[in-house]
Amino acid sequence: MAELSKDIIGKKLNAYTVTVERGKIREFCQAIGETNPIYLDPEAAKAAGFEDTPIPPTFQTSFVFWGYQQIWDDMRAVGIDTDRLLHMKEDYTYLKPVYPGTEIHAQAEISDVKTGKMNTVTFRTVFKNSAGEALIEAEMGIIIRPEDS
Repeated sequence: MAELSKDIIGKKLNAYTVTVERGKIREFCQAIGETNPIYLDPEAAKAAGFEDTPIPPTFQTSFVFWGYQQIWDDMRAVGIDTDRLLHMKEDYTYLKPVYPGTEIHAQAEISDVKTGKMNTVTFRTVFKNSAGEALIEAEMGIIIRPEDS
């Protein structure tokens, strides 16, 4: 694959939409061992001041896997060798609670590229609801290992 170029900074990947499902929240909580009732029981969530069961922290990482299966093709299209990709980091800023039934609209933008022995790419995504309100801001970093590693 060709050398990664800083020219891809500002490039937007394809937009996608995914609807938050209560059952997926429950499965996620089970998978990570989360037992806090605000994430599982609507009445407990309401008693704690929420409208419904909010998504637990990091749940939004799953949005891309449910709603944007072509991410790997889109990464390759901008020159990222996904066969050598390693996940580096995720940072989130939570702006508003996200509840079951919320339709999430997202589109990642490449916000930084560093080239060297190991190239890094940073993506910025704002997860919005159907009204266009920002709910979560995310920054994901990846490393692309050298070809000889």
